[in-house]
Amino acid sequence: MPTAEQVFDSAERLHAYLLRRHFDRGLLHGPDAGVRFNLRAWRFLKSALAFFPWGDDYVFTQTQGYWVLANWMLFAATGDRRFRDIALQSTEATLALETPEGYWPYPLPERKHLIATLEGIWGASALLATFGREPRREFQEGAVRAYDFIVNRIGFQDHPRGQAINYFDRPRGKVPNNSVIAAWFFLRLWKTTGDARFLEHVKALWDFVEAVQLPTGEIPYIVESPHERARQHYLCFQYNAYQFLHLAWSRALKPDVGAQSVLARLARFLQTGVKPTGACANNCASVAGGGPEVDYYTAALGAALYEAARMGLVENTALSERCYARVLAHQKPDGSFGYSTGDYGFLRDQRSYPRPQAMTLFHLLYGCGLGDGFKDN
Repeated sequence: MPTAEQVFDSAERLHAYLLRRHFDRGLLHGPDAGVRFNLRAWRFLKSALAFFPWGDDYVFTQTQGYWVLANWMLFAATGDRRFRDIALQSTEATLALETPEGYWPYPLPERKHLIATLEGIWGASALLATFGREPRREFQEGAVRAYDFIVNRIGFQDHPRGQAINYFDRPRGKVPNNSVIAAWFFLRLWKTTGDARFLEHVKALWDFVEAVQLPTGEIPYIVESPHERARQHYLCFQYNAYQFLHLAWSRALKPDVGAQSVLARLARFLQTGVKPTGACANNCASVAGGGPEVDYYTAALGAALYEAARMGLVENTALSERCYARVLAHQKPDGSFGYSTGDYGFLRDQRSYPRPQAMTLFHLLYGCGLGDGFKDN
């Protein structure tokens, strides 16, 4: 099992790689695994013909958010002002991409016509993370603009208990993952500003998540609405790992925000998602073996199980350590990670995607015990 020092060394090497390969003037940019046909098939051809200029160079604010958080974590751990300067430059670059209305355009061409809730949340989260350390008014104002756009333009769907935030500015099914992350973002704004208006929707979002959680502890991917049919499973343990962390962070911000039992049930579910290899199962049916392995899923599951152990919801960190061992075993000599192996039994995608690698960086650092510094701002 890796030591915290080994995990931290892995994170530093990944950080150095991202700087060399994907960082320019405050932005992490590069290709992305994408959605739909590109995710299911086209990316494998691109990986096999990586020398070809595919022209798929994107900037996601989700990448920026994780990157900014990771640099502040590295600065807290090392005191090296280089990390502070990167975090500040990256925050300024993120703010420069925000529209006057308070949203960030979606980068993938398939969804250029849509405005994504999560892009707004992660852009604003980068601003809030830096505002907590460099209290410049424009960072807070940018985050508040994003909140106002999300609440007033993207909006919510009512549920028999609570409400779900919309995934895009055009309604689709109710996606609990977005509601979980939105509640965390709203609580961060409340904590930062002291303004109770940012609490207006938090309880309803938590009520919705509590209402739809399955007896197994899993939180379903899509809850049926007039706009889309239900879909219970999708990347079961990856999505639920992210939701566990954001729910845990929400309770750290405001302990009475929702029932601890949601986290306890979810922690039990996540424990069943670690394959014998230490990898995160790609779906609910692939735990025993087989199926593709995606390193950033495993890093997220490792971080969630680490947090669950810290909270006393799982017995120890053994499963988390197995996940981290698997991630470190897949790191390349240059510090990077490929996207996936074992797709369709034999395909692999080894292109360098900044978005999952920034998430991997963050979750590696989280497993070193560096997460507490951002939970309250």
